Amino acid sequence: MSPVKHWLSFIVLCLSIGNLSAQGLSIGVWVGISNYFGDLNTTANFEYAGPGTGIFLRKAFNTRFAYKGSINYGKIAFSDEANDNVYQKTRNLSFESPIIEFSNELEFNFFKFDVKEEKHNFTPYLLIGFSVFYFNPTTELDGMQVRLQEYATEGQGTEDSEKRKYTRASFAVPMGFGFKYSFDPRWTLGLEGGIRKTFTDYLDDISGTYPEFVNNTPDNSLGERLSDRSSEVSEPIGLPGKQRGSNNRKDDYLFVGLSLSYNILKVRCPDPSSKGF
Repeated sequence: MSPVKHWLSFIVLCLSIGNLSAQGLSIGVWVGISNYFGDLNTTANFEYAGPGTGIFLRKAFNTRFAYKGSINYGKIAFSDEANDNVYQKTRNLSFESPIIEFSNELEFNFFKFDVKEEKHNFTPYLLIGFSVFYFNPTTELDGMQVRLQEYATEGQGTEDSEKRKYTRASFAVPMGFGFKYSFDPRWTLGLEGGIRKTFTDYLDDISGTYPEFVNNTPDNSLGERLSDRSSEVSEPIGLPGKQRGSNNRKDDYLFVGLSLSYNILKVRCPDPSSKGF
């Protein structure tokens, strides 16, 4: 083989290997639970915790810091039936919603972490980041699931209110704590819990006060029914302007789960001067 062809072959091989090799890169999956906190769940109740899962890509910058990008799914729900407070029970509201999240996080390892060194193969860590997520609260009415955002249960987007309809996509700040252990240079186990501090108060379709449904259309009359469901268990309590939820703080959701990731170890490019190349 001529020297030119020799070096061209070497460069092509290095580029192809380089695309597959990455020091400190790992891919993984996690499974666990998701939970919601907001106007319905005000006491950190886990009675309606749902499933959670996701896939992620982690890149270690060094032994202390790593970036993690992930796509996560969860199902959140809650019902006033689970509350001890008499007013909340009488309010009689409930919801469930999917959560589809695209998350970017920075991890800080408490100890040096290196999958290739047994004495540095485990560490607790902190995480913080930024995510975009989709949600769509629904509730059961007459045996059917109804999309609550479409019916302006607090008057949003109607001529009777100055509120605009909320969007079903929002942002959140993930914050949490985890532990990872590399039982083999190729494999890492993890346990992580991360709260999502969101920028929306409508995960549960509840935020402020009961609205006035003055100019009802057929659709708005269904909105009125969905807005105040207290009549199903007691005397109606949904007077216009009366507190329905609290807009003093946004809603949150939580992911907790076990993970397994595969560590892509660095592949050395062959020496072009060695025999056999």
